Parts: sequence; structure tokens; C-alpha cells
Amino acid sequence: MGLLSSILLAPFTGPWDGTMWTLDKVRRAVEDELTDDSTIKEDLMRLQLELEAGDIDEDEYLEREKAIMLRLREVRAWREQLGMSVGGGPVRVARDDDNAR
Repeated sequence: MGLLSSILLAPFTGPWDGTMWTLDKVRRAVEDELTDDSTIKEDLMRLQLELEAGDIDEDEYLEREKAIMLRLREVRAWREQLGMSVGGGPVRVARDDDNAR
């Protein structure tokens, strides 16, 4: 389209283009939120510090670590689904029968 056509059609295409731009920004924000694992890693570090300080026992540590690892696995699944790189290898989550060994 030429410049004149763009100017003449701006009242009609402008709202559409603005809506698409806004939706793209929202999509990017959602993807960033779904694939950001920094808060999960901070939670894991805090949990390890609590264990080392003696604030929690090992059973509570394992229970809370399991929940954190499940969250990390979900983030990595979203990263894979969205075609992003996944570092750090597989995330292993202990099952109840693993603790019996």
C-alpha cells in the first residue's frame, strides 16, 4: 500500500493495529512470566539456607523441595512448549516410594 492509502485508511486500520500491538505485548508478558524460573531458584536457595541453619528438619525440607521441583518442571515444560532453550538437564522429583528405599 502506498503512503496515501495508509493515511486514508488509518482511521479504520489504526484501532486494529493498536489492538494487535497490545495483544502482542500481553502475550510476551505472559510468556515471560510462565518461563521465568528465577523466583523458583531463589525459593530453592532459601529452603537450603533454612535447612543449613537448622530452622527446618530434613523431612520438611524434602516435602517443600518436592513442591519447588514440581514448579520448576512446569516452567521447563512451558519453555519447551514455547520453543525456548531448556538448560540444567531433567528435573527429578522424588516420589513417595523413592523415600521408602
